[in-house]
Amino acid sequence: MKFQDLKNSLKEKVCMNYLLYGVDEFLLTSAYNLIHKFSGIEFEDLNLIKFTEGIIDCDVVVRACDTMPVFSNRKLVYLDLRMSKKSEIKNIDALSRYLAEPNAQTVLVVNIGDNEEVFSLDKKLFVEVDCGRLDYKIVSLKIKATISGKGKVIDDDATKLLFDYSLGDMAKALLECEKLCGYVGDRKDIVSADIKEVVSPSLEYQIFELTEALSKKNASKVYTILDDMRSKKDEYRTLPAIIYSHFRRLFMVALNKNMTNFDLAKMLFVKEYAIKMTAQQVKLFSVSKLKKINELCIKMDSDLKQSNISIDNAINLLVLQILNM
Repeated sequence: MKFQDLKNSLKEKVCMNYLLYGVDEFLLTSAYNLIHKFSGIEFEDLNLIKFTEGIIDCDVVVRACDTMPVFSNRKLVYLDLRMSKKSEIKNIDALSRYLAEPNAQTVLVVNIGDNEEVFSLDKKLFVEVDCGRLDYKIVSLKIKATISGKGKVIDDDATKLLFDYSLGDMAKALLECEKLCGYVGDRKDIVSADIKEVVSPSLEYQIFELTEALSKKNASKVYTILDDMRSKKDEYRTLPAIIYSHFRRLFMVALNKNMTNFDLAKMLFVKEYAIKMTAQQVKLFSVSKLKKINELCIKMDSDLKQSNISIDNAINLLVLQILNM
């Protein structure tokens, strides 16, 4: 189910096993908090058990699940695998056997976030909760409610820009709301200029901006975006690889227009939201142009690996070639 359906589902029935997945940390945390609330756990010191870091032995997890609650109708066992490596999870078969016949008085919550490669169990044994990024309508309402709670007002243009800058990540957007309210001081209204001044756009958003500027041959905007990226030194080192990955994704989406966003996301090992954003830009390029750009990216990648060119020169050469196509 989608995150937004979880509350109503819990009102009807609290199930025994939940699997939380997705990239939005705010939603992952909120989903856990909702399950915790509706489970009605009493005496938490005795009936709330968390496994959140280090090597996790599923034999121990199962023993925690099988133990009866103390002075409470239910107990809650929380298994957080977001930062785990597959090698750190021991005796996973024990958990698989438990899930086939779970303790009716235990609510097991497994949080994998976007670390899906660590999870090898049958998802059908869980109630799945999709904590992927929400659409603009839902996020915008939360942004406006948060701003309103601080005694401020944000207009529609500023709300959309904040959503775009944070790529719809609820946690990031709400964190920026706090900064914006502090920035405007006694002023009540928050406008787009405030977003541009205070909020740092995500690297992914800047790549989309850069791609669009390249497609429109807007050289001034291209180099303005690149100058801003250079100020983020740690991220800038990864820029050639990110540009290559982005244009490869554009090319693959252009070649497979008959496939759904879900299937494309699965094929390209990215989130469905990334495919949705990419699909909006595919129309800006012909397939033949995307093919040529990918060939240039392959050449750039080879030159960088052989130390034939600096990162600065490689990026400048690539954008110059695209602008002159």
